[in-house]
Amino acid sequence: MLNQKAKSVIFIIVTAILVGLLIYQFVPQTKSKVKTNGAIEFTLKSVDGKEYSISNFRGRIVILNFFATWCPPCRAEIPDFERFHENNRDIVVVGINIQEDRNTVKDFLKSMGVTYLVLLDRDGNISSQFGIDGIPTTFLLDESGKVIAKKVGMMTYDELENFVKQR
Repeated sequence: MLNQKAKSVIFIIVTAILVGLLIYQFVPQTKSKVKTNGAIEFTLKSVDGKEYSISNFRGRIVILNFFATWCPPCRAEIPDFERFHENNRDIVVVGINIQEDRNTVKDFLKSMGVTYLVLLDRDGNISSQFGIDGIPTTFLLDESGKVIAKKVGMMTYDELENFVKQR
């Protein structure tokens, strides 16, 4: 049997959890603004200054990987993304750097040996449209540009291979 003090502590904990869940339901949540019923569209510049529109890749499967150079899991997964890119040329791999300057990103990519396309989301608008609330975050787009899968967190080569099988 629990004494009165233990019952009071349990009651307070349970009440706090229930109140927290209730507040969570009413506080506005960051929602992904990516259209799930239609193709996404955006244009960004690459580290070499060229402008790319995501519609340039219609007709191909696209992997979008949102990252930052200071992010340890992002850094750790890049060699697997590079190897995946080298072994799967039929799939477009696009890194999207979030809010860092061009020279920092360019030096980082060179040091990591990255050869896939990397775009710069300098103002964070695109990452905001995708509802990015943690990095790395990776999206899979089908041939029409629709988002068909999302993964928050680091990915390995094997996970990338399984990720693209969701199409």
